[in-house]
Amino acid sequence: MPRLFFRVFFLAILVLSFCSCEKKQPEQATEKSAPSSLQTSQHQPLNPQLVELSSHALPYWRNLREEKPALVLMSFDPFLQPIPTELQDRARKLVLTGTPEEIDRHGSFNRAEPLVMPTQTLSAAIEAGLFSRIYWVFPAKVEPEQLSLDTFREQMVEAQFFSEDEARGLILAQGTFSGRLRDVPFEAVHYNKLPEIDIAGPIVLHLDLSFFRGLYDDEIKTPLYDLIHQSALQILESGWQPLSLTLSYSTLQGAISLDTRFVLTNLAQVLRDPSLLEAEMPQTWQLRAEALYAADMFTESKKLELYQQAAKLAPQDPTVVYDLFQAHFLARELEEALLALDRAVELDQGYGAAYLRLANMALEDGNVDMTLTLLERAAAVFPANPFIPLQRADLLLQTGRAEAALALLEPLLEKNWSPTYHPEIPKSLAEMKQVALNPEPTTEEPRDDKKD
Repeated sequence: MPRLFFRVFFLAILVLSFCSCEKKQPEQATEKSAPSSLQTSQHQPLNPQLVELSSHALPYWRNLREEKPALVLMSFDPFLQPIPTELQDRARKLVLTGTPEEIDRHGSFNRAEPLVMPTQTLSAAIEAGLFSRIYWVFPAKVEPEQLSLDTFREQMVEAQFFSEDEARGLILAQGTFSGRLRDVPFEAVHYNKLPEIDIAGPIVLHLDLSFFRGLYDDEIKTPLYDLIHQSALQILESGWQPLSLTLSYSTLQGAISLDTRFVLTNLAQVLRDPSLLEAEMPQTWQLRAEALYAADMFTESKKLELYQQAAKLAPQDPTVVYDLFQAHFLARELEEALLALDRAVELDQGYGAAYLRLANMALEDGNVDMTLTLLERAAAVFPANPFIPLQRADLLLQTGRAEAALALLEPLLEKNWSPTYHPEIPKSLAEMKQVALNPEPTTEEPRDDKKD
């Protein structure tokens, strides 16, 4: 069996397949922390909606189209990747009329027929006429005075976010780039200038977890809980009462680590209960902060001890249980790690992406059976992701299990694969089917190339 299928499809799964989660799981608040006193807090609580991918926020935004709101987007990625011309009409129809299930079915690379990628979310919203104005609040480690208009123009054109004409029309003043983007007023605002944004009309606010990537160095210089506190405070002190507030994890895309998923969960809790800003942090948060600091100080044993304490306090909190998985895994306690991961996934399916990461490690170690087991667990969490059974079928063919591979290939052959994003897959599937129908008399176990 040629190794071509393995090379192509395994890369697709591990790099791109983190884009499929079937359900949004609500964050867990399983411990009684500092007593809530919303009525005495100086800040008005907000009601954020948590979604897995930025594209999953589109139904919330669409419902407010008639209000002509402005969008305030707090994100490292502006989600302005252009939509291919041949897909623009279908993408617009999906945004305006698609159900959440349909948007999920066509809302990431890891679908047979993608129409709107997470990285194209704002492009799709602009094409659908959802917003009257756009404010992109970008994280930056440089001061507003150090921003360069020429550099920003160059970056926006190179990324294909702006046309050359649009980029030439940009101006820079007091930490804000202003211009027009696809006929919509647009401002890119330095994070420090967020309090100066003055919006008179209705707004939609969206924050993506990637926002913190642009601010974070390590637990010594920029502790994550300090960033959570700072960001929540700026949002609450803005005085905005957004018509919709959505938060996207984006951890399933691979670019944002699952280890930081808790940041968005905890931020949502603070926005809902601003009294948490004024009280002592919940005990599990304190333990996590200590563990993160311990990790930066290279004391992994202390980290495991702290996460074990947190798990006893909040055994139903998926963020805590996932922390415990990580600590066991780093301590090479694999059985305990997998038990903790299984439990975390039960509580929050978003953590199922860890199965794919572990499958990659198992395959690199030459453990094909463990790889298949982990892929099977991932497939149970993400049944709409066709690349997982595709990888399983490939490994089964390589190890001489043609009948089992064929059972996985048949449903894949019936799918309508996008000629824009997946033009090569129908042919590859047909070739794999032929191999399954005509297996070689003997098939060697896949070799570990590193040992050659």
